Amino acid sequence: MSSFSRKEAVKIVILLLVTVAIVLALRVAIVKATGVSSPIVVVKGTSMLPTLYYGDLVIVHKVPPDKIRVGDIVVYKSEYRGELVIHRVIKIVKGPQCKPLCYVTKGDNNIASDAGFLEPAYGISYDKVIGVVYSIHIQVGKMDMKAPLRIPYLGLLVLLIR
Repeated sequence: MSSFSRKEAVKIVILLLVTVAIVLALRVAIVKATGVSSPIVVVKGTSMLPTLYYGDLVIVHKVPPDKIRVGDIVVYKSEYRGELVIHRVIKIVKGPQCKPLCYVTKGDNNIASDAGFLEPAYGISYDKVIGVVYSIHIQVGKMDMKAPLRIPYLGLLVLLIR
């Protein structure tokens, strides 16, 4: 077995430091571009199957409340469970408890909406929304569709480390 020379060890340390610097710079750039302090979210659970899978990574960005549309996938902090939820907006509501709008959401794989279960009956207020999942437009035949931008399986590493 050969051991590292001092020169090789210095090269490895420099490479590691450069790699860490690049990762930190990318994180700062992504935070600035998305307007979200934690723009990369790991999908946990199966409620968004077949759209999103356990262990997928998604990138979220902050948008004004009036730019969130029915069909968008949002990440929000559940008032009842205290954890992040990634679900699709199925209805937009105005009301006195909404700051300024509320969104009723549902997992694609769930039978019923989150209203009254993961969120209040009137939906989640905009101030609980972390962001909207980035989507890309794709064309399937003559249909123009929106699909969430996801990085499959990479989040499994994050979940294993936690």
